[in-house]
Amino acid sequence: MRTLIFLACLILCLSSLSVKVIADDDDPPQSTGGSAMTADGEVTLNLAPKSQQLAGIKTQPLEAAQQQPEFTAFGTIVSLEPLLQLRQQYLAARAQQDGAKAKYNEAHLNLSRTRNLHDQDIVSTRRLQEQQAQWQADKASLDASGYQQQTILSTSRLEWGDTLTDWFIRAQGKTAEQFLNHGAQLLQVTLPANTHLNPDIRRIFIDEHGRRDTAIQATLISASPRIDPISQGERFFFKIEGRRIPFGTHVTAWIADDAGQTPGVIVPASALVWHLGQAFVFIKTADNHFSRRALPAYTPGSQGYFVTKSLRAGEEIVTTGAQTLLSQELKNLIPNEDKD
Repeated sequence: MRTLIFLACLILCLSSLSVKVIADDDDPPQSTGGSAMTADGEVTLNLAPKSQQLAGIKTQPLEAAQQQPEFTAFGTIVSLEPLLQLRQQYLAARAQQDGAKAKYNEAHLNLSRTRNLHDQDIVSTRRLQEQQAQWQADKASLDASGYQQQTILSTSRLEWGDTLTDWFIRAQGKTAEQFLNHGAQLLQVTLPANTHLNPDIRRIFIDEHGRRDTAIQATLISASPRIDPISQGERFFFKIEGRRIPFGTHVTAWIADDAGQTPGVIVPASALVWHLGQAFVFIKTADNHFSRRALPAYTPGSQGYFVTKSLRAGEEIVTTGAQTLLSQELKNLIPNEDKD
């Protein structure tokens, strides 16, 4: 009998202890902040000042900026071998012409001298005829060398245009020497169909990896005499300096549009965070409150990202610690029973 009473008391004590443990596990843990959804779809996060300091949160106000709209095109780094062949052929033809001209001048002087001697009956008519034949042969050689140079120039202008042709036919041309000494490279850019290059545009930006933030400037040389046979887009030659890119490399070009300046703000690159393939930034709306805002469109640049919508000048954006805020927000979305 005593044994039965002891077992009943033991079971009652264990049941009371289990109920207390379960009740303690159901108590929610203490957190440093919470998140909620606003009416316009933004996610707000509450974070105490001490927690902000520990997380290293830094902010700065957005400043108004303007940017010229751009469109993209594609180009290729052109090998200089055809232009080097042009240069060699033309300089050789000019040297040949110089030799032919010297022979012609000598033949002309000899003919004049022989004619004077013939008038004085000092030399025979046959000698005069021989000198005239030599003069005609040397004149034909001079004319032929001139025609050869004109053919080389005309062919080059049809392929490369006047500017590049004039640069590379000079024996002591500084611009051509810059290309020959690997100080510059030649770029050919093809515009999209039905687009045109603004006559005031002298420089564009290009990058071989398609990154606008690392793009370098390219200086306009001239329009190409040929258009793209497939897209029918206009082609232009540009000169690039300061970066060695292998011949044949395809590059992306950013070209200023004809439209005026577009207002917006510059967002530092460190302010952007990505979640589910979408770019976001955090805006500090109050001392303890942060709002996560989506960026549907942004343009990379050397100073950050240019944004025309979603953000306004004067808003305080999180520049350091945005990823920490995103992690805290996602942590708050985990159900309490999953945090054990």
